[in-house]
Amino acid sequence: MIGQSLDLTLKQELKINAQLLQTMETLSLSTEEMREKIREEAETNPALIVHERAASYDEIASEYRKRTDKREIYQDDAPFFSNDEEHSNWMEGMVSEKETLQQHLIKELGLINLDDNTKKTAETLITALDKNGFFPFAPELLVKEDERPYVAGAVKTIQNMEPEGIGARNWRESLILQAEAKGMKGKELELFRSLVENELENLKAGKTELAAKELGTDKEEVEALFSFLKTLTPFPGRRYSSDYEQYIVPELSIKKNEEGNLVLTLNKNALPIVEIDPSYSELAKEYRNDKSADGKETEKFVKEKLASANNLINQLEMRATTLEKMGTVLMEKQKDFFLKGPRYLKGLTMQEAAAEIGVHEATVSRIASSKYIDTDFGIFPIRALFSNRVESNDGENYSKNAVKEIIKEIIMNNQTGKALSDQKISDMLAERGIKAARRTVSKYRHELDIDSSFARSK
Repeated sequence: MIGQSLDLTLKQELKINAQLLQTMETLSLSTEEMREKIREEAETNPALIVHERAASYDEIASEYRKRTDKREIYQDDAPFFSNDEEHSNWMEGMVSEKETLQQHLIKELGLINLDDNTKKTAETLITALDKNGFFPFAPELLVKEDERPYVAGAVKTIQNMEPEGIGARNWRESLILQAEAKGMKGKELELFRSLVENELENLKAGKTELAAKELGTDKEEVEALFSFLKTLTPFPGRRYSSDYEQYIVPELSIKKNEEGNLVLTLNKNALPIVEIDPSYSELAKEYRNDKSADGKETEKFVKEKLASANNLINQLEMRATTLEKMGTVLMEKQKDFFLKGPRYLKGLTMQEAAAEIGVHEATVSRIASSKYIDTDFGIFPIRALFSNRVESNDGENYSKNAVKEIIKEIIMNNQTGKALSDQKISDMLAERGIKAARRTVSKYRHELDIDSSFARSK
């Protein structure tokens, strides 16, 4: 019409859905958490049949409670394991975590590149966390006055550590931090934040439509967000409490065979077999042509359960496929590590691995989270196989952890009876072609918890 203009606006909007959230969750879950998810789904979905493997997880856990000294999880300052025939058995791969939350976080902090002041402040704040992983008071009140300028950076560092959701003030903030860690951002994150802060009472009372109205969105999106929320833990620090003992089964194995070649194995025994009940599929066919009200309602119910069961199976297959692809990349990129040991670990970023696999870096981060790999040198968190590069004079690629292992070796082999200075160690590394300044050596030695006065006597 004359005098009026037509305003066309192109609007791009990404709406989160339940299936995407389930995919994000499935990739992030540890073996034990995945088993619990399968168990809960089976309890509410009659279309699912779950078969335990020959040796069930619970049986293995019970057996391993009797064998407390067999193996350790790899830590940056832990000894590496000897290679014997018993270690090839998956049951021997199960280990028990008994460290406290503070011990876990201090070790994790040692693997992060930070300036000394921020790291010192982060250490102070870590010791102040309660059993839930939360700050009992405002972080600024928990540190000395000279540390306060570094609080913001220290808090951010802690909140990016595992377990996800720590370093919060309360459980609501923890849930939001966990959502961020799992890749939620932008409008979806703001919507989730509003849901957590304002609408949980309505949702608990079943008032989904009211919550959707208050949030300015539709019922389906609120239901998807609420389903995602239920996969999170409001108190992430409790898994490290003294009355909690977690048993770990490595989901990948990369070991040498008799011919000396590396073999990648996906541990299929880590999770139970999940199938669809054939009789339930037949039931769906039976009600397909039933036009009665009861028949239509039954058909709808059966279809929903079958769809949910199929979705879970697809998620498990996707999880296993992505994990195996990651194992293939690690076996290729960290070949020397698997053949010769930890000091040969090369620098490898998650971004590089993601490019090899053909997925987003966030996907690699999720699949590496809380999962372990069994090797001829012990059990390692998959995350430990990713590290920043330290370049050498001849272009050789060393990981930060490999350089730390070499420093440890230099110190332990010192037969002079005198302490080696950080500068002397830096010079000895330079003789091997490794560039590491005195300050860097000092930082690595501190992370290894080796005192500067340490010396091997004659």
